[in-house]
Amino acid sequence: MNQDTNLKNMPKETKADSFFDVAEKMLAQLPQRAQEILKKRFGLMDSFSVQTLEKIGSDYSITRERVRQIISDAKKTISNKKYAEVDFQKVEDRLFLAVEKKCGIIKEEDVLAEFNLSGLEKEKSAMRFLVDFSQRIKVVSEKNIVEKTWATSEDVLAKVLKIANTAQELLEKKKQLLSDDEISKELMTCLPEFSKKELLSYLSVLSGIKKNKFGKWGMRQWPEVTPKGSREKIYLILKEEKKPLHFTAIAKLIEKYKLGTKKVHPQTIHNELIKDPRFVLIGRGIYALGEWGYSGGAVKDVLEGILAKSEKPLDREEIIEKVLEVRKVKRTTIMINLNGKNFEKEGTGYRLKK
Repeated sequence: MNQDTNLKNMPKETKADSFFDVAEKMLAQLPQRAQEILKKRFGLMDSFSVQTLEKIGSDYSITRERVRQIISDAKKTISNKKYAEVDFQKVEDRLFLAVEKKCGIIKEEDVLAEFNLSGLEKEKSAMRFLVDFSQRIKVVSEKNIVEKTWATSEDVLAKVLKIANTAQELLEKKKQLLSDDEISKELMTCLPEFSKKELLSYLSVLSGIKKNKFGKWGMRQWPEVTPKGSREKIYLILKEEKKPLHFTAIAKLIEKYKLGTKKVHPQTIHNELIKDPRFVLIGRGIYALGEWGYSGGAVKDVLEGILAKSEKPLDREEIIEKVLEVRKVKRTTIMINLNGKNFEKEGTGYRLKK
């Protein structure tokens, strides 16, 4: 049985091996004041918020440097005993395997979520506290390049940094979103020493490159990756769905894919669709992207465009099919417009009136 299988079969949240309980046991080795100071510093008090050295010093009327010294001494005391603690070894093994299965590096927020399905703040704080004592897991980051991550060695971080520039250059050159298969295939041509699994794991910790809600890679600032306003979200939905949609369906999909935190109102989406020339009304409340070949205008305008391009009269069924390719309307609506004053019959077909 491999390590991934072992990890999958491990219980994640039981009272017996709660990360918070293990942290409490480790802290119990310390004098009362030292316990309180470490709890405040690591967010293990009732509010579970991390306090600054200045704030802790103020609470005890001591300097921030004295607080730092107390924390340092307390950590030494715990470290001298922690490897005799079976409980610590168990939770450290679980966290280490989670990092190792991601090729030796994982975003801190991802591993916290993996072992804390209920989102308990005390468990998050406890995991950070425990990793601070681990000699097998390193907490690393690189400003503007790598997010706060946990790694099994400094060597792994070096590998991540090696692919960072190559991946950025690739995306900026392509100027389009790439799937897992597409981006790994491209990167492996210039970085053959890395496997697909390694590349995807290393990409996931970069701060400037991110997957969007549809699982495609791009630069973080791209609107297709991090859409901000309603229009960017509308565009992303239509681009991914690859078909015209009613404005109410667009609103539902924005909520479904959690492209924002606020309630999405269909009328707000409709108002934005009307204002933006990228979106073309092709039926009652149905919109498409203009880049798909759709153009604005009423059915009459579409008919004029179709007949203007034809060198000969077109029969009714052919005209109807061409209109239905770019408009979601009833056949009777097309016929009513075709019988208008701008068109005339010639034989079995129709043409623009001269």
